[in-house]
Amino acid sequence: ASGEAQDNKVIFILAYLGILFFLPLVSTPNSKVGRFHANQGLVLLLASIAGGIVVSILSAIFLAISWRLWVIPSLLSWIWWLAIAALAIIGMMNANKGLQKPLPVIGKFTIIK
Repeated sequence: ASGEAQDNKVIFILAYLGILFFLPLVSTPNSKVGRFHANQGLVLLLASIAGGIVVSILSAIFLAISWRLWVIPSLLSWIWWLAIAALAIIGMMNANKGLQKPLPVIGKFTIIK
């Protein structure tokens, strides 16, 4: 792991906790590693919001059909948030190891260059 990744490890780990994605941009503005983890954190945040909206819409549809279908949106919601939590943990583990490894599925998107 590079010295920079070691020195700023905690900040890079925190970047995966929702709105805290911007921390590396503020604390290490000229860092490529910092921008990488900030980008991964932002992509994760946007994916969680977009997925949450989709799950809410699907929930409304299932509940409009019948309240007895409540178990389906409930299950979808649990699966979605578990997936987001798993991605956050993977990102944090990579940051902890000093790796710049894209998150599975969503990690290929670049918003912060």
